[in-house]
Amino acid sequence: MPNSKALVIRSIKNGETSLIVSCYLEDIGYKTFIVKGVFGSKKSKFSKAHFFPLNIVSLNYSYTEGRNLGFIKEVKSEKLYTSLHADIQKSSVIIFLSEILNSIFKEETTVNKDLFNFLLNTLSWYDQVKSCNNFHIKFLIELSRFIGFYPNINNENDSFFNLESGSTCATQTIGNNLSGKDLTLFKEFLGTEFEDLNSMNIKSESRTRILNYIIDYYSLHLQMFKTPKSINVFAEIFK
Repeated sequence: MPNSKALVIRSIKNGETSLIVSCYLEDIGYKTFIVKGVFGSKKSKFSKAHFFPLNIVSLNYSYTEGRNLGFIKEVKSEKLYTSLHADIQKSSVIIFLSEILNSIFKEETTVNKDLFNFLLNTLSWYDQVKSCNNFHIKFLIELSRFIGFYPNINNENDSFFNLESGSTCATQTIGNNLSGKDLTLFKEFLGTEFEDLNSMNIKSESRTRILNYIIDYYSLHLQMFKTPKSINVFAEIFK
């Protein structure tokens, strides 16, 4: 049976003892599996902690194309996070991002190793940094690069960014547009590396507004995208 490094996207309880687990695998992309015996009365070889959102694991699995579910035979932790599930703010970010990724992967099912490496590298970085209030916004902007609609800055002097076209423009067009201070902040995010995010001085109201623009941006470019249910709780934490 094949083995692959994988990122856990979502897990939900199925019946009394099993989990349905969706993962993004390095070798075959986004797939869903059933894991039996996680909650059994006997000592299980599986721990539900393996399947926390955005955990990085190694899977031994069986999967047949055309079937809805594969089977996970063995799982091992590939990386043990130190803060992502222990810190309240970070764990809220992880739940929020896992909802977004689950929505995205309903459309993006193919193997993309650059995307896979981006996810692992950025999550590992976020785990190591003490705090970063701007991580989720930069993450979502950079994620769009791998799924085909990274923002296009046609001209630095353009006064508007049209969400539907994904490009800047000199004059305001029909639809949602960023302009003024919001556009300036948006461009600042585009030009800032993850390592420098904490140097950005942003008020919580501006951060929330930019995040809402990005959620709208994803909604316009992905047919099956749904606004995460956790966004309201998430917004409260970052006030």
